Amino acid sequence: MDTKPKYDQLLCTDRMRKSSIEREYSIEQFYSDRSRILYSSSFRRLQQKAQVFSLEPNASVRTRLTHSLEVSDLGHTLASKIARRLYENHLLDPEKIPDVVAIVENACLLHDIGNPPFGHFGEIAIRDWANNSALNALPKGISKEDTLLDTLMNDFREFDGNPQGFRTITRLHTEYDEYSFNLTFATLLCTLKYSRAAGEKQGDGILKKAGYFQTERDIVEKIYSEVGMELYHRYPLTYIMEAADDIAYCMSDIADGIEKRILTEEIFLKEFVKEWKSKYKNEKLPVEVPDADPIQFGRDISVPWSRSAMQETVDNYFEREEEIFNGTADSLINTNKPMGRVLETIKSVSRRILYTSFEAESIELTGYSVITGILKNYERVLALPNTVFLKMINGEKTENTDVERRLFNRLGRRYITEYKYAIDKLDARQHDYAIKEWWLRVHLLLDHVSGMTDEFALETYQMLEGINLMHK
Repeated sequence: MDTKPKYDQLLCTDRMRKSSIEREYSIEQFYSDRSRILYSSSFRRLQQKAQVFSLEPNASVRTRLTHSLEVSDLGHTLASKIARRLYENHLLDPEKIPDVVAIVENACLLHDIGNPPFGHFGEIAIRDWANNSALNALPKGISKEDTLLDTLMNDFREFDGNPQGFRTITRLHTEYDEYSFNLTFATLLCTLKYSRAAGEKQGDGILKKAGYFQTERDIVEKIYSEVGMELYHRYPLTYIMEAADDIAYCMSDIADGIEKRILTEEIFLKEFVKEWKSKYKNEKLPVEVPDADPIQFGRDISVPWSRSAMQETVDNYFEREEEIFNGTADSLINTNKPMGRVLETIKSVSRRILYTSFEAESIELTGYSVITGILKNYERVLALPNTVFLKMINGEKTENTDVERRLFNRLGRRYITEYKYAIDKLDARQHDYAIKEWWLRVHLLLDHVSGMTDEFALETYQMLEGINLMHK
């Protein structure tokens, strides 16, 4: 009879390509994942991508990088508490406790790695472009009505930082080979916040958004099969990563607003209590509202409230452990519970005061114009016949493409290498070759744009519009 704890089988150290280095202990595999993440250019670029406020000169205000480090710290604490209780409940081998913690930390570090410049407004700009004008750049001979094209276009209509992040870590770091970071299956699964591909039927919770593109469907199906999980179910440790992110950004966005003097601690507390009463009437607040003078957000609000939220999260995990292990639960943050309601109330305050501030909205409008402008300029590259574009890829001479070639020359080399890997897997004799090539070409463009920092995107847009000369 197999008495192996049920979580052990999910901590899979397999990789798409077998590692050339033999490691004695499983924890070394997950530490290797961490090193691959930390030393990557995509992770470093997060220091110049906005959390809320783009192009921010104040280094105390968070970027995606500092946010990701904070999420990783919370994820470490949550995973440690949960892993120990899993062991106490005979669901996890004691030697695997560090593995659980490392996997969650890795996923926390990766959770924003696919975000385009200017955050959510960058995503909105890409989706709007895909829905409204991308098909204007179709080369001659491809019909807008083609059903395959319509299916593949969902990668762009549902564009989001989550599937772009999975693509980044599985495809786009081609410096060594086609396997990118070549992370363990456990780390990859833990990053999949949503459990369906773009274009598949939407649902609630884990099916609300696309977790991966059609380009990465083969990778996801292989990993699920190898680990013994059902498709469309979520990896249980992903719930911990998601909860850490929710707690972190609730607190950090308010802290950044205070740092930028958009609001004060006193204003936040006043608006928080007002919002709480509006939502939950006379229900008692589950947190202490400090009346110290002066109030320090970190010491008096963020730290004690976060600790309460984390404890409730751990309790929620074990109330629904079977559902979470099976990957069918929606979220660990439960708005029917006291601290879940506190976090939801903080989000409401942020939406009403912080995200609608003049500065935040000005940045978002700028970002939308920047991303839209870059994509519009590159439509002429997308409109090239595939025979001409493939000549550019191969460094061959092309006629009457002076502007297109200069635009092409600015695309990132590693993204072009991934495009080549993907194209080599297509059969040019098949009737759908032209459609699939164009689909991969759009991905190439969006890989390039998504990899930009906020500042580089702005400089690129200004150069393309003739506003400023871009210097190397």
